[in-house]
Amino acid sequence: MFFVSLSVSLVQMESSEDKQENLKKVTDIIERSPSDLIVFPEFTNFNPSGMSPYQAYENAEHESSEFMTTLSEKARDEGKWIVIGVYERSESPPKMYSTAFVIGPDGKQVVRYRKTHLFRALGFDESGLLRQSDNPLVTFEVKGFRVGVMICYEIRFPEIARTLSLKGADAIVVPAAWLKGYNKEEQWITLASARAMENTVYVLTANQIGRAYTGIALAADPAGVIKARASEGEEVLNVLVSASRIAEVRESLPLLRQRRPELYRV
Repeated sequence: MFFVSLSVSLVQMESSEDKQENLKKVTDIIERSPSDLIVFPEFTNFNPSGMSPYQAYENAEHESSEFMTTLSEKARDEGKWIVIGVYERSESPPKMYSTAFVIGPDGKQVVRYRKTHLFRALGFDESGLLRQSDNPLVTFEVKGFRVGVMICYEIRFPEIARTLSLKGADAIVVPAAWLKGYNKEEQWITLASARAMENTVYVLTANQIGRAYTGIALAADPAGVIKARASEGEEVLNVLVSASRIAEVRESLPLLRQRRPELYRV
C-alpha cells in the first residue's frame, strides 16, 4: 500500500536519575501522540549522575527488562512505532551500550542499533562509560517509508548518513544527548541540515534537554530546510514526512544518482 505521508513525533525531554519517573513520562507521551512513529532521545531511561559505573550498569536495560517490556506493551496497546535511546548492558560490565531500540506496533523489537562511533572529542570521552559497537547500520520500514537510525555524535560522520541513504532511507532518525559547549547549538543545526541536504532525506532528531544538554530537537527536510525546532524546554514536535517532497527534491537535486564512487577511493 502506498502512503503519501508518515506522521512522526520528536521528543525533547529531560531524563532524571529515577527510571520509573522517566518511564511514566515516556508512556504518557506515547498515549497522547497522534503520530505513527514516536522518537525519543538517547539515554531516555535514566541519567547516571551520582551513580557508580556498576550501579549504572545494573540500572541499564536488556531485551526483556521491565522498562523495555513496558514499552513493548504500550507500543502494542497504542498501535505505535517507537524509537528510543537507552543505556543497555554490554557483555563487558560495567560498560554499557548507547542503544536505539525500534519497537513495532505489534510490540516486537524490530531493530536494536548500538552506537558505533563514541564521542571522544572536545575534551570529553564517553568511552569510560560506554562500549563501542561494530553492528551494521540499519533501516526499517514504516508505512512504505524506509527509515535509518544513527545516534547523536554519529551525525558528524557523513559516511553513516550516506550509507543509510544508499540503503534506501527516506528519513533518518537521530536519538541524541548533545552536550553543551562553545558553538554546539549551531553545529547541531548545521550538521542535521547538511546530512539531510546532501542525501535528500529527512533528518529527524529527538534530544535530551536540561543539565548538560543543548536540546534542539528538530526536523530537516530533504532540501535541508528546518521545518520544525523545539524551544528551550521539554516539548514534542509533530511533523510529517512527505513522499511528494522527497520526490520533488530528488528530481531537482539528483545527488544520489550523480555520485561517481569510482573516484572516491582513498
